[in-house]
Amino acid sequence: MGICYFFSGFDKEKGFTPEIGKSLRASITERKSLVFVASCPYGHEKTDLYTGFQTNWFRDAGIVFENVYVLDDRKTESECTEIIKNASAVFLCGGMTLLQIEFIQKYNLIPLLQQIGGVIMGMSAGAINMAVNSFCSAYDDSSKTHIYEGISLADISVEPHFSLENTALIEKDLIPFSEQIDIYAIYDDSAIVVCNDKRQYYGDIYLISKGKIEKVN
Repeated sequence: MGICYFFSGFDKEKGFTPEIGKSLRASITERKSLVFVASCPYGHEKTDLYTGFQTNWFRDAGIVFENVYVLDDRKTESECTEIIKNASAVFLCGGMTLLQIEFIQKYNLIPLLQQIGGVIMGMSAGAINMAVNSFCSAYDDSSKTHIYEGISLADISVEPHFSLENTALIEKDLIPFSEQIDIYAIYDDSAIVVCNDKRQYYGDIYLISKGKIEKVN
């Protein structure tokens, strides 16, 4: 297993924080190809827009790839397989969490993602889906909270875009479900890095476990 980065989100114009950019430069030593995995396989216009400025985040951090690929339904399963097999780094995009995991399952990408020896990153939806037990909280009053088997890249379940001020989410979803699984609640501009069972934390991150909330140092 390679190095896993769990992101919440970053400012579209500013991109990675200096600390996280420095960590990525040290981790991504091979830069032949960056592979984005879309969250919505048919949302091509939005996917291309977001992967465009996310590619710029890497460039601004001093990381330039020879090739950049986007995996969605414009490519066949066999094309996606070959691209991932040769990836230097993989970025699981944010957006539609459950659609993304369905696409990854449909194209049989989970075993390939689990075998990546380089760097694999997930932002928001992508970070949620990287977990062993993925926790997808309800995003409005009509939706449901899901716990499901993720890609199993690391045993960390995350809640992105967290804020202590969102008391409704904390009381309705995070506290009750923390009795079943530990949840790492991540503010934007933060990251959890997992390498060989060692964890490093950047920014504001809280562990919610057994009904208690504690800031991670």
